[in-house]
Amino acid sequence: VYEQAHAWAARLAKGPALALRAAKESIDAGLETDIDTGLTVERNWFAGLFATEDRERGMRSFVEEGPGKAKFL
Repeated sequence: VYEQAHAWAARLAKGPALALRAAKESIDAGLETDIDTGLTVERNWFAGLFATEDRERGMRSFVEEGPGKAKFL
């Protein structure tokens, strides 16, 4: 189990840090609030992330190479 958890964590560490942080915070906040507040939190994160280099890199990679192949800094 530890070996698989380590491999999964290493894979996540190479991903889009801002988007992963937003996802984690949205999930955490959503678990502690009602659905409308949770959706507002998610919407705010989405809007804030749309202007980032991670979004640009991920979308460009998706179009040019297909899903799951983007490389993030």
